[in-house]
Amino acid sequence: MSFWDAVKAVFYGERFEPADAVQRNLLERIATLPKLTGILPYLGWMGDEGLYVLDQGAFGDNPGLSMGFCIETVPQTGSNEEMERVLASLFMSCPAGTGIQISLYASPHILPSLKEQANMLPVDEIASGNEESNRNRNIYRVLGRRRIDHYLKGAGKSLFAHHVYLLRDYRCVIAISMPLDPESPADVEEAIRIKESTHVTLRSAHMPGWDWGPESLLNYVADFFDHERVLGQPADRHIEYDSSRSLRSQVSNPEIASAVADTFIKYRKEGGAETALQCFSVRQYPKYYRLGNMGSLIGDYYQMALAIPCPFLITMGAILLDYESARSKALIKAARATQAAGSYMSHFQPDLQDRKRDWDMVLRAFDNGRNVVQMYHQIVLVSRIEDVARTEHAVRAVWRARGFDLAKDVYLQHQAFVASMPCTLSPALQKDLQLFGRAGTKTADNAVMTSPLIAEWKGTVTPVMTLFGRRGQIMTFDLFDNTGGNYNFAVAALSGSGKSVFVNEMAFRYLGTGTKVWIIDVGRSYRNLSELLDGEFIEFSDERTNTICLNPFSMVVDINNDMEMLLPLVAQMASPRGPLDNYAYSALAAAIKRVWDQKEKAATITDVYDLLRTGRLSDEGEMERDLSRLATALEPFTKYGIYASYFEGEANIEFRKNLVVLELEELKAKKDLQAVVMQLMMYRITQEMYLDRSKRKLVIIDEAWDLMGSGSSANFIEAGYRRARKYGGAFGTITQSVDDYYKNEATRAAITNAD
Repeated sequence: MSFWDAVKAVFYGERFEPADAVQRNLLERIATLPKLTGILPYLGWMGDEGLYVLDQGAFGDNPGLSMGFCIETVPQTGSNEEMERVLASLFMSCPAGTGIQISLYASPHILPSLKEQANMLPVDEIASGNEESNRNRNIYRVLGRRRIDHYLKGAGKSLFAHHVYLLRDYRCVIAISMPLDPESPADVEEAIRIKESTHVTLRSAHMPGWDWGPESLLNYVADFFDHERVLGQPADRHIEYDSSRSLRSQVSNPEIASAVADTFIKYRKEGGAETALQCFSVRQYPKYYRLGNMGSLIGDYYQMALAIPCPFLITMGAILLDYESARSKALIKAARATQAAGSYMSHFQPDLQDRKRDWDMVLRAFDNGRNVVQMYHQIVLVSRIEDVARTEHAVRAVWRARGFDLAKDVYLQHQAFVASMPCTLSPALQKDLQLFGRAGTKTADNAVMTSPLIAEWKGTVTPVMTLFGRRGQIMTFDLFDNTGGNYNFAVAALSGSGKSVFVNEMAFRYLGTGTKVWIIDVGRSYRNLSELLDGEFIEFSDERTNTICLNPFSMVVDINNDMEMLLPLVAQMASPRGPLDNYAYSALAAAIKRVWDQKEKAATITDVYDLLRTGRLSDEGEMERDLSRLATALEPFTKYGIYASYFEGEANIEFRKNLVVLELEELKAKKDLQAVVMQLMMYRITQEMYLDRSKRKLVIIDEAWDLMGSGSSANFIEAGYRRARKYGGAFGTITQSVDDYYKNEATRAAITNAD
C-alpha cells in the first residue's frame, strides 16, 4: 500500500470500499425522486393574468401545460330553482376537457375573525408592545383573551362532552382547470374570458366571489400536508409565495414525512404526533336530490350525533365532455337501454327500467341544451391516528342518512387526495380517473344539485358579536352593518334559555367598541353587569320615596320635531287601556302646543290638565265637555294625582356613563305608570342620541311586552324607532315568545320595525 492509499484509508474510510459505489448510486437515484408534493400539478403563477400554470405533476413524463384559476365564495344557506338554473350555465361556458371542482372545506382557522374582534376593543394608555408585562389590562381585553382561548380549544376538540361540536369556518372554492396552453396568447385570452364569465354567473346566482392568488392556494393546500396547522396549537403559519420556486415545492416542508397505509395516508412532522388523512368516494347516489339538501352533508341540523368530528373537505369534480360526441354516445346507449327494457329479461331485471329512465333523462338534458359530465365526489378527513375509526364511522353515518353510500379509497389514496384538491383536474388526472372508473356519467344538473355550496350563515362584516351556528360555523355580526334598513332587533326565547345571558354579552361587546348602551329591565338581571363595568344603575322606587323627575317638557329640544313622540306619550297617560280617537288626539296636540308656547321647558303635565279642565283650548273657543274628560284622565299624572312626584318639576335624570341600566321592578304593580315611565325613558334616550350622532347607541328593553303597555304606545314606538335610525341608534326588545310580540299594538310595532 502506497503512502497516499494509507492516508485515504485513514481519512475517508469506507467511502472507497467497493460496496460504496452501489450505495452512492442508490442515493443519487433517491435524490432525483420528486418530493411529497410532486403529485400536485401546481407549477407557476401568471401574476398579470391571475392564472395558475399547471403541468402533469413532477412524476409525469408529459411536459404539456394547462391553466386554471380559483374563486372563493361565501357558502349559501339555501337555494332555489333560479340559483340552480343559473349555476348550470357554469358547465356550458367552458371548452370540452375542462375540469370544474367545487369544494367545501370545514376549516378550523377561526383565529383571524377572533383577532379582528379583539382589535376593536379599547387599549390601555400605558400598554405598548406585545410582551406579557405590557398587555392591556382593561376588563374588555382581559375577558376578550379568555374568550379567544376558549374558542380556540373548541376548534380542535369538542366543546361538549356528550356531543360533537367543533368550531369552524366553512370555505367554498370553485376551481376550474382548462386545457389551454399558457404559452399561447389566444388561449390566455380565452382563459381570462372564462374566468370573467364565471364571475358573472356567480353574481347572477347571488354568490359573488373573489380570485385567489398564489398564497391563497398554498395556504389552503398546506393544511392537508402539515396537519399541525389544523390539529396543533394555532399559530401564525402563513406561507409567503416565492416566485423563484415552483408552487408545489412551497406547499410542504422537509420536516414532514408521509407513508401510505392500507386505508389512509400517515403523516408525521418532526417532534409531532402521527396523523391520518382518509379519503372516501361516493359509490352510490340517492335517486333524487336537490342543491338545498347539500347543507345536511356537513352534519345534521337537529341531531348532534350526526356530526363530523374532525376537519374535512368535500369536493365535487366534473369533467366537461364534447357536446356532439357525448350526445351521439347517449343516443346509442339510450336506444340499447330502451331495447333492453322492452325485452323479456326486463321482467327478471327491474334495474333495466331504471337504466332506461336514466338515459331518457340524459336525452332530455341534451334537448334542453344541457351537457353531460364525468362526475365524482371526494371526502377527505384529517384526524389523529387514534381517531381514524371514529371519524370514519361518523362521516359514513352523516352521508348514509341522506342516501349516499361511501366507499373508502384503499391503495388509491394519493389519487383520491389529488382529485380533491383545487385546480388539479388536468388532462393527466382526468385520464387516470377515467382509467380507474372513478368518474361516472351524469348530467350537468346532477353536478349542480350535488355541489357542496351550502353551509351556514357567516354573519355580517363587522365582528362585534361572535356566535356559532349549529354545525360550528363562526358567525360575526353587527347590528349597524344593516345598510338596507334600520338597526333595531328582536329576541324571543323561552324562560331560562339564556336571553339575559345573551343580552349581557351583547351589551358588553358593544360597550367594548365604544357604543353607549341603555338597558330597561324588570328583575335586576343586569345589576352585576353595571357594577362590573362601572355603569350607572338607576332604580325607580314608589312615589313615597321617589326622587326622580321625568317631566317630558324639560326634555323637549324642538317642539315641532318632538311632537311625534311627545303627543303619543301624553296620550298614553290619558288612555292607558286603548288608543284615543282622532278628536282627542287633536285636542291633546293643541293643548300641548299652547302650554309650550306659554311656558316652554317650565311646563308640566299639570299645565295641560289645567287647560283641558277649562273646557276651552283658547279664550275665544266654546265650552267642550270632552276636554274636561281628557283632563280627568290625565289627573293621576299631575300635581293633584298619585304620581305627582314623577312629573312635577324639572327633569333631573342624566345619563353620564356609557352603560345605563334603568330598573323598573318597583313599578311592576303599577302597569299604567310603568308603561309611561318606559316611554319617557325612550324619549329621553332619543334626545340623548340627538346630541352626538357620531357615537353609536344601543337601547335594550327586556320583558318588552310587559313594559310597553297598550294605548298609544304603538305610535310612540314607531316614532322612537324611526328617530333612532336617523341618529345612529338601535332599539332591541326581549320577550319569552314570538307570540308576545302580537299581544298588543306596541309590541307589534316593535317587531314590525325591527329589521
